[in-house]
Amino acid sequence: MTRKLSLTPFAAVQCLLVGLAATAPAHAAEIPKYFFKEWTITSNCAEAHAGLAARVQPGLKFKVSRDTAAEDGTYTLEALNVGQQTWATAWNGLKLEYRPGTQMTTVPADFECVPGAEATSPFLAMSGYVQSAEPYYQPQHWYGLATIQGQLEHVLIFPRDVNGEKSAIIVLQSASAPTDIQLDDNGVIISRN
Repeated sequence: MTRKLSLTPFAAVQCLLVGLAATAPAHAAEIPKYFFKEWTITSNCAEAHAGLAARVQPGLKFKVSRDTAAEDGTYTLEALNVGQQTWATAWNGLKLEYRPGTQMTTVPADFECVPGAEATSPFLAMSGYVQSAEPYYQPQHWYGLATIQGQLEHVLIFPRDVNGEKSAIIVLQSASAPTDIQLDDNGVIISRN
C-alpha cells in the first residue's frame, strides 16, 4: 500500500513534466530555416462572402522573421504592403506559434483550388462549418488566431521547402460564426517565394 501511494505522486509529477515539455514554445533553432522567408500572394480562394480582409490581393507580401521572436515563443507575421495594395490591419502583427510535424512536400488536394470556383474545393465546400478548437494537421506549420472581417479565424501557414509557386499556403478556418446565420469563412491563400 505504501509503495502505491509513493508511486502515485511520482507518476503525477512525470505526467506534469511531459505535459509542460509538450507545450513548451519552440526556439528559433528548432524551426526550419524556410519558415522564415518572404512570400508573395499569388492566388486567393477565400469564399466570396468572407469579406475583403480574407480576400487578400495577389501581389501582397508577408514574412515571419526570427527577429520577431517573443519570450512566449510566438513570432509575428509581418504583412508587407506593395504599391497601392494594402493588407487589412487584422493581418499585420498576427502572433504565430510553430507547430512541429512532418515536412509538407506536396500540396494536399483539399488545399488546391481555383479562385472563383471555391465551391469545387472539398475543404471550402463545407458550408456552415465551424471549428472552435484549434484544427489539427500533421504537417508542420505556423498557427495563429485572429479576428478578420469581424470573424474569429484559425490562421495556419504551411511553408514548403521549395522555391516558386505554392511555397506557402495560408489556410483560414472559421472559429466562430454568429448564431443567427451560418457563415463559412474558410479560405486558402496560395503564395510563392
